[in-house]
Amino acid sequence: MSTKSDALETAVTDYIRARTALDAMPGARARALADRAFARLAALAAPRIRYFTRRYGLADVAEDAAQVCAIALHRAAEHYDPARARFTTYVTWQLRAELQALRHRLHGDQRCAGRRHVTATLSLDAMQAEGIDDWLVDPAAEIETEQGAADNLAARLADRLVADWADRRGARSCGPRGNARLAAEKELVRRHLTVSDAAARLRESDRHVVRRALADIAHHASARKLH
Repeated sequence: MSTKSDALETAVTDYIRARTALDAMPGARARALADRAFARLAALAAPRIRYFTRRYGLADVAEDAAQVCAIALHRAAEHYDPARARFTTYVTWQLRAELQALRHRLHGDQRCAGRRHVTATLSLDAMQAEGIDDWLVDPAAEIETEQGAADNLAARLADRLVADWADRRGARSCGPRGNARLAAEKELVRRHLTVSDAAARLRESDRHVVRRALADIAHHASARKLH
């Protein structure tokens, strides 16, 4: 494995250890250590994020891309299982899924001929300049990559369903408090769709939100089939 991949693996291990310590004994010092560990992880992942941002034609919205990639990096670190794959493989699928979703929101479906083509072509020299070239191949990750692809297809579907539900829900919300509540509910519903044991940890008030959202999602999915 490359030095950069090993460094990323060490960084995510350090972050997981710091997060575990923070959860076990919350405090300012533990929080600072966890934040510092995540900052180091983000710095190591930055070349990969810049590469994929250009690869998906999002250089003109690099700030938005950086935000969604930070969310993807945090999610990948929170749910990483070293028994299933190297972190370099796992985080790559998370970053690609978030950037694909962002590109779809900004530019629509890129699969159809004649639509705007925003995917950039990068040279090997450009990849080497960013230090990304030795991260693109992981010989031991074929099975894990296939599983990662399946997981991320499911995640993208969940993102689409939740986004559509949030748009409908948002039409009935107004003001900063309404928007903040909608954002929290959106994350709650998405987590329920993508985390297998999420339902067991819900409070009753959250269960009500999730049941209502799932009923709405199911209703509109059925309506689309009928049409």
